[in-house]
Formats: sequence, structure tokens, C-alpha cells
Amino acid sequence: MYNLTIKIIEGFTLIKEKLKVKGVQALKKFIIIGIGLLTVAFTAAYINFDKWSLATVSDINASPQDQAVAKAELKKRFEASTSQGEMPKYEKKSEAQLLQEVHGMTHQKVAAEEKWGSTEITKDKVLKLYNVVQEKEFADYEIQSMLLDTLEPWTHGDFSNAVRAHNNIWDYLHGNVGKASRLLTPVEEQRYIEKTLR
Repeated sequence: MYNLTIKIIEGFTLIKEKLKVKGVQALKKFIIIGIGLLTVAFTAAYINFDKWSLATVSDINASPQDQAVAKAELKKRFEASTSQGEMPKYEKKSEAQLLQEVHGMTHQKVAAEEKWGSTEITKDKVLKLYNVVQEKEFADYEIQSMLLDTLEPWTHGDFSNAVRAHNNIWDYLHGNVGKASRLLTPVEEQRYIEKTLR
């Protein structure tokens, strides 16, 4: 879609240059071609929407059995050990980097228009991150408090605060696109992990 948008902009730029030369007749061509290009763009978006969307209606409305299986798989993934090589060095990260890390973790759990950055959540990562945030001296106490409030229930595998946590961080970072609207279903979360984190 991005490449298509660039092509449309390039097309408009080329037409704009020709407009300077030919006047009103060129303006009519410009409008007709512009409408044609927009029609092509919207048609492509409509045809490919299901490919670009992470969540499908079938993911949201999956059977209770499918949701239960996915939930068990997610719990197993969360409990699985994180190797030292995969474990981030949280103690060396700045306050802003720690905030971004937790923000990226929330993306695994929430539905949002856009998500920038993702980090898979594991129990080992959450425990280490929680301990680092607890022990680190923060210049901005608001960040430390926000992170501890978010991470404390996560240490017990409770992610029910993920939407609130995501949106608190999003607000703190002055986000304008991508506010979380709800928790993902277990099937949606599994799909997100497979598409984004694997």
C-alpha cells in the first residue's frame, strides 16, 4: 500500500508539472486521472484488506474450544524459559527505553489501529524487567510508577490491565494514532505472535 501511495503522489507531481504548461484543459485531465488513480488505490485496499489485517472475524469469533487451546498455548509460551542470549539487558536501558519495551510488550495483548514495535512477553522477561524498574533510580517518578503498576500483575500472568497500560504509555508519549481499544482474544494474540514476533 505504501508503494502504491508513493506512485500516486509521483503521478500527481508529474501531472502538476504539465498543468503549468497547458492550463484548463490539463486541469480536466488532472482531475480525471486523479480520480482514476484513487479508484485503483481504493480497489487494491479493498481486495487486500484481509491480508493486511492481523485480526479476522474468525479469530475474534473462534469457538470456545479454539480459544481455550490458544490460551493454554499462550500460557505455555509465557512460562517457557528465556535463554540468556535472548534476554535483553534491561539494567543498561534508559528510562525511555524501558518505557518503550513495556509499550512494545502491550502490543502482543491489545487491539489497536497501528502498533509500532513489538516485544514478546515471557515470564523471565517480565520478572527481570520488574526487578530492574523497582531498583533503578528514575529521574521521572511518573515513568517508574506507571511501569511498576503495569508489570506487577504481569509477574503473576495477569494481563487484564494491558489496554489501560498501553493507553497510559501512549498518552505519556503523546500518541496520536494507535490507541488500544480492547484485549485481543487468545486466538488473535497467537496470530499476532506468529505474524509479528516469529
